[in-house]
Amino acid sequence: MTQPDHQRIAVIGGGVAAHSALKAFLAAAGDTVGPTTVDVFTRESHRPYRRPSVNKDILIDGKSADDVALPGAVFDGAENVDVSLHLSSEVDAVDTTGRTVTVNGEQYAWDQLIFATGASPRHLDTPWLEGRNVHYIRTPEHSTSLRETLTSLTADDNVVVIGAGILGLEAAAGASTLTDATITVLEAQDDICRRILPAAAARWLRDKHTAHGIGIRCGLSDDDLSAAVADLDPAVMVVSVGLDRDVSLARSAGLDVGRGIVVDEYGRTTVPGVWAAGDCVEIHAEDGTVTLPEDEGSARLLGGIVGLTMAGQDTDRFLLSPPKGWSRQYGLMLNLAGATGRPVQSGQPGPSSHPSDHELVLVSEDEDLVVFSLESRSGGESVVSGVTTVGRSPVVRKAKNALGMTVSEIESEFFTDGALIPSTS
Repeated sequence: MTQPDHQRIAVIGGGVAAHSALKAFLAAAGDTVGPTTVDVFTRESHRPYRRPSVNKDILIDGKSADDVALPGAVFDGAENVDVSLHLSSEVDAVDTTGRTVTVNGEQYAWDQLIFATGASPRHLDTPWLEGRNVHYIRTPEHSTSLRETLTSLTADDNVVVIGAGILGLEAAAGASTLTDATITVLEAQDDICRRILPAAAARWLRDKHTAHGIGIRCGLSDDDLSAAVADLDPAVMVVSVGLDRDVSLARSAGLDVGRGIVVDEYGRTTVPGVWAAGDCVEIHAEDGTVTLPEDEGSARLLGGIVGLTMAGQDTDRFLLSPPKGWSRQYGLMLNLAGATGRPVQSGQPGPSSHPSDHELVLVSEDEDLVVFSLESRSGGESVVSGVTTVGRSPVVRKAKNALGMTVSEIESEFFTDGALIPSTS
């Protein structure tokens, strides 16, 4: 790719995708990139940080945004590359014809542009939230505000969490360490964490919450939710029901937008010189599959591909690797790899089907758990499509590498004469 004598790059967003794109661009620039100016615009008031830390470190442990910030050296730039990070800078408009962005009323020119606008927590518009002290969790400010509110409550107060997904349950677990108030989780689905946990792991996690005095009610209609909120009369409510991709700016700029900003497997949008990465995208692969990533690993990967490609380097296209995630609750680490969830009820946010159709529980102890999610293959035996683990025993560590194994291979690796190899072996 031919580079101009002096190119100008604008990045909208200051999350991990933007950070990864800039890091890859600087590493690849070398002699292939001439003088370059990079402007990174973020509406937030602090440097990019690890999004999972908002719940796990800031809410629970009281850390600050600076404590969980990504390495800041990328903003020092490199030879021939000057980088400016513009904090608290809202991009008002993007002109793809004149190649400018308008930020707080001031125009900046660009030759290449990256959308890394991320996503926002999905808000509920329902009468039973009106007049309530409602919190959403997405930014350090959200978690800091909720933490301060929870610590001011008494044992006579009620806290209600709407949404029994991983983030909602992390909020409930965190709240239990910060307040003596009664905590109740309300969920429309018929079980907790349907999108992300197999049934056995959901039972295990639900038992942990129950043991810590947290009430969980599932399978609730909107009328049920309204009645429960009225009955509990909570002093604080936390809503965690998914996310909405931030595509409004891209749409107004004329980019192709579906549920996310439409890009190919290199992060290229439908407008030449305009790229996108992170939670805001909808990836259309050559084989026709469409992916809506919402994990940090995917943001890092696609961001890195964008940065390398912009620097004129050859790179592999985005290939969706098995998703990975983790959650720390009550001092225990829950790890997920691959397809671990279950189908959700029709009409609810999230995927309507899932390749995992049955599961095998290998270890089920107080602080050890292994659940293999299995996918039936036509004409053959089932294979492991997902692994959910808790603990650090040899069996747990070994199980984390079981993706793609057949049931017979599982039996050979983990059982002797039909009995499970002891987890302490």
